[in-house]
Amino acid sequence: MKLLMTRHGETQYNKEKKYYGRTDIELDGLGLRQARELADKLKATTIDYAIRSDLKRTQQTMDAIMQYHPQTKQIIEKDIDEMPFGIWEGLNADQVEARDPTTWAAWLQAPFDVTPAGAEPYRVFEKRVTTALDHYRETLPSNSTLLVVAHQGVLRTLYRYWTGGDFWSVDFKAGCYSVFETGDGGVSLVSFND
Repeated sequence: MKLLMTRHGETQYNKEKKYYGRTDIELDGLGLRQARELADKLKATTIDYAIRSDLKRTQQTMDAIMQYHPQTKQIIEKDIDEMPFGIWEGLNADQVEARDPTTWAAWLQAPFDVTPAGAEPYRVFEKRVTTALDHYRETLPSNSTLLVVAHQGVLRTLYRYWTGGDFWSVDFKAGCYSVFETGDGGVSLVSFND
């Protein structure tokens, strides 16, 4: 199976460097342009299935791509929603540090093990995301191409899960797609941020 992994286009909160996992914000002008550019890049690519989270930013990105792929089976998958950040939702790093300094300092030391109040623990998020993608990898035809329109945290988690790579070492850019392929040895990265 070929996996085309893409991040939604930019939002105002991306510009402001805010944590906004479950905040349902739309793409800004640049984000809409990035979605159109991504659609143009994927115009001639066969896409058998396409999944996205249930948030507006992934919907708008997928809508742009699907204008060229009307026969593609589209799936809304809540289990690839971004991780909710609890009391950090809608804040940037400076605001988080000022309002929640103890948790912030602990999180910087152990981000996979420290959870802000009201947030989803990373290990729960990781299990949710990897289980969802494993399901599609196991149930869809092995010769198919699956487009995934998701979020930075989701994509980094899958990269880490599939390749053993460092979560923080990759930045999935809006308006680009990365290709992974499945095989007997698991999932491998073929190209990044095309």
